[in-house]
Amino acid sequence: MNEWIKETHPQPEAADIPEDTLITITFHQEINRNTLNTRNILILDGNNGGRLISSRFLFRYESDSRTLFIYSKDEFEQLGARNTIEIILTGRIANIRNVRMEVPYHLRFTTR
Repeated sequence: MNEWIKETHPQPEAADIPEDTLITITFHQEINRNTLNTRNILILDGNNGGRLISSRFLFRYESDSRTLFIYSKDEFEQLGARNTIEIILTGRIANIRNVRMEVPYHLRFTTR
């Protein structure tokens, strides 16, 4: 993927993803969990004209696996059918030495 992102689920440009999928992003290096917030992780809803919906989600980072879990605050609220979801990790995300990512990472996928 790149020097920061090891893998994602779903994978970039994946299609036919279930509306209730758990989104994960695994990093190559340990990340400063304080930089994993709604200012630095932007989630856009394609069915609503690219409206920012980051506030509908919670972020949990597990340092052992270097994995960020993104899931809905409301278990009954899903991503929406036939929707294009875009997740942007801004360049302000930093590793534990506070070195910033600098270049944003885009993850886009579509739901069933």
